[in-house]
Amino acid sequence: MPIYCLSIVFLVIVAVLWLKRPLYMAIISGIIASILLFQIPFPTALEVLARQSIARDTIDVLLSFYFVTFLQKMLEKRDRLKEAQRAFNSLLRNRRLNAALSPAILGLLPSAAVMTVCTGMVDQTCADALDKRDKMLVACYYRHIPEMFLPTFSPVLLALTLSGAKAGLFVCGMLPMVLVACLLPYFVYLRRLPAEMPSAEGRRSQEALCLVKNLWPLAAVVLIIIFFDLSVCIAAPLVILADYVAERFRVQELPGLLRDAVEPILLGNMYLIMLFKGIITHTGVVSMLPEFFSLFPIPITMSFALIFFVGTVVSGSQAMIALCLPMAMAAIPTGGLPLLIMLMSIAWAAMQISPTHVCSFVAADYFKTTLGDLVIRALPIVVVFSVIAYVYGQLLTLIL
Repeated sequence: MPIYCLSIVFLVIVAVLWLKRPLYMAIISGIIASILLFQIPFPTALEVLARQSIARDTIDVLLSFYFVTFLQKMLEKRDRLKEAQRAFNSLLRNRRLNAALSPAILGLLPSAAVMTVCTGMVDQTCADALDKRDKMLVACYYRHIPEMFLPTFSPVLLALTLSGAKAGLFVCGMLPMVLVACLLPYFVYLRRLPAEMPSAEGRRSQEALCLVKNLWPLAAVVLIIIFFDLSVCIAAPLVILADYVAERFRVQELPGLLRDAVEPILLGNMYLIMLFKGIITHTGVVSMLPEFFSLFPIPITMSFALIFFVGTVVSGSQAMIALCLPMAMAAIPTGGLPLLIMLMSIAWAAMQISPTHVCSFVAADYFKTTLGDLVIRALPIVVVFSVIAYVYGQLLTLIL
């Protein structure tokens, strides 16, 4: 049965990671296992991999990562990120809030490259109060809070398009779940941080201006995406050009920036993840999940909740939204906004433990840990959040 084959594929990936082998070996093993278990003819597999290699989503994610990394290197070259971290500390003057809000604010930029900035800020803020695995969870989790509800992210835009829901109502309906998402790791991890920070001499108004001055390029990319509906691949180069002029970079500095912006391991891992996603999508196994879960004696709403959770872990939230959200809306015509909010909340939570989530590997690479370390820490939070999301969806159904 294809579902069992899929389970074996992921067991292979987990086993390779458990043996402390590099990510690229785990993903390559998963691709090979998928080809063999699903009996994909070799020429067809090559065709699928070649098509995925030049697919728009693959090119977009690689170029986006490179451009944002380039912008990050420009900021580092002028010590802008260090100044931004200092401004964060002086502005909030609370270590716990700093650790949560700094990655969340930077998470407004829809690119995995920002993850390296977030990890650095959380690492400095938490210092030795948390170990590196806990800091990895905090950085990766809070960085993705905006992706849950803001219509500047492709999964949310896709869901709103497919469901026909109004963006304003969706955002308002998601706010309680955003609060829940913020509080869960706070009580588990951030409460262990001493809230106090060294007293700052500057006034908060000065620090706010300093923050804007040092992070305006990242904010500009976000605003261009929001107001002009442009991709990161277009917005980032425009801001790079503006920052190049504003910071008076010299031509002699460009070769070093171009070289430093290339992260071969991270780019290679992202490329392999996209290939793996292409192979899994080709098998059609994700579309079989509704039939599989229909075998269990549970309500249809719970069935789709499980489908979205498992399917997102397997293939990512965007693939699940595209494949299964229309089915869910058709199968539960009275679900409306409450169903959408519940499914999107669960998909967001499941994405935090998905091996297709590029940011998880970026965070793990920074802290020199593994995806397994992140999953172990995130899983209890993700499960509790998903249960709350299901209950919240049911309550909204009664209210609305």
